Amino acid sequence: MKGHITVLLIAGLLGISSIAAAQTTPDQKKLDVMVGKWSIEVDTKATPLSPASKASGTEECQWFANRHVVCRSEAKGSAGTYSQMRTLSYLPARKQYVAYTVDSLGSAVVAYGQVNGDVWTFTTDQPAFNIRLTLTSTAGGYTALAEFAGADGKYLPLSEVKATRAK
Repeated sequence: MKGHITVLLIAGLLGISSIAAAQTTPDQKKLDVMVGKWSIEVDTKATPLSPASKASGTEECQWFANRHVVCRSEAKGSAGTYSQMRTLSYLPARKQYVAYTVDSLGSAVVAYGQVNGDVWTFTTDQPAFNIRLTLTSTAGGYTALAEFAGADGKYLPLSEVKATRAK
């Protein structure tokens, strides 16, 4: 009897997996523009939280479970080595994209957004410190501008990344 239950559970899980794979939406497929290997140049702006610095490195983005794009990057500069991992997803229930980012500085940010043509805009929703990330894809690359806003709501540049698809 236990063997039959195990077989039924495995069959059920496989059935759910094939149903989920068949339901990949066109919005999820838009994430494909981020998949690949990139050479990156990072320009961190001077803020009350950090000095200006520049770094360069690489980023690799891959599909995970045909639904999420996971990116890992590492850049080296005068301030040392900076590492980041970012997951980009589309949440059909919310009809929104989400970016979850963690880095070697101890930061963790969840931002929700939309895409309009080649421009992706993600924002956080925190009481006194908000982040906006504007990612613009181009032929062979992308640029990403991160900005922060304090209680006054005015956005100021935090960093800019220029990425070129590695060959």
